[in-house]
Amino acid sequence: MDSSVVSGLIGGIASIALCTYISKNVRNTKVEGQLKYGTFLAVLAWCCLLFVGLAIWEFIYDEDTWIRRSDLYSIIGLIFGFGFAAVYCFGEYFKVGGSFDAEGINFYTPWTGRKIEAWENLVSIKFNATANWYVLRFQSGNKVRLSSLLSGHGDVLELLHTKGHHF
Repeated sequence: MDSSVVSGLIGGIASIALCTYISKNVRNTKVEGQLKYGTFLAVLAWCCLLFVGLAIWEFIYDEDTWIRRSDLYSIIGLIFGFGFAAVYCFGEYFKVGGSFDAEGINFYTPWTGRKIEAWENLVSIKFNATANWYVLRFQSGNKVRLSSLLSGHGDVLELLHTKGHHF
């Protein structure tokens, strides 16, 4: 098997194990009624930014980059890919959050805006295994997506289970 395939498989398995571990640890919130990402996402954002810096360093100081076009395209791809990931992770960490109580949820993301909904208007709860989040669908048509990496998502699920919702 090619070493790049093995490296990709090892990275994929490591990321699945890490996300599963973090998801279990942040299931219940430290602050009752709060939904917020933990420090893992900030660390991930800084790591992405570090990779962007390393790619820029290689872009500027590695002479092979300018000789072989494939290296140039790879480095530019790394700069844009990890740059996008860094911006996205920082946006999630600093902007996504909300609160909930026995009556409803108040949740904000920069991508879809603020959603304030009552639990009595909840239509369905579905788990999206591909994205690793729970989709809460309300009568108004609004959807609230609770990531499994969001601190407190387990408290929301327990509350909804006590209210008779099954998922």
